[in-house]
Amino acid sequence: HGACGLWGLLALGFFGNPDEGIGGNGVFYGGNQLGTQVFAAFMIMIWVASLSVAIMLPLRLLGALRHSDEFQEAGADLMEHSPSKAYSNKQEQSAI
Repeated sequence: HGACGLWGLLALGFFGNPDEGIGGNGVFYGGNQLGTQVFAAFMIMIWVASLSVAIMLPLRLLGALRHSDEFQEAGADLMEHSPSKAYSNKQEQSAI
């Protein structure tokens, strides 16, 4: 989402065509919108980074981002799913 969203944001600054009537003013058509689009991308990156730190840092400090050692050693398949059904050694024969 990040890379494609960034490209979509910047592409308007390059390819926005004012003749289409949808507000484009790209550099390939003599416009100057690229600077605005770069600034917007920078502001979005700052916003996302700030919120990520504000949410993830307290969770990290509380130890809420990791499973217990026992959980990790047993594995998520065994602890959360039903591997006996999913990884059965019996091969069922299907009628073709």
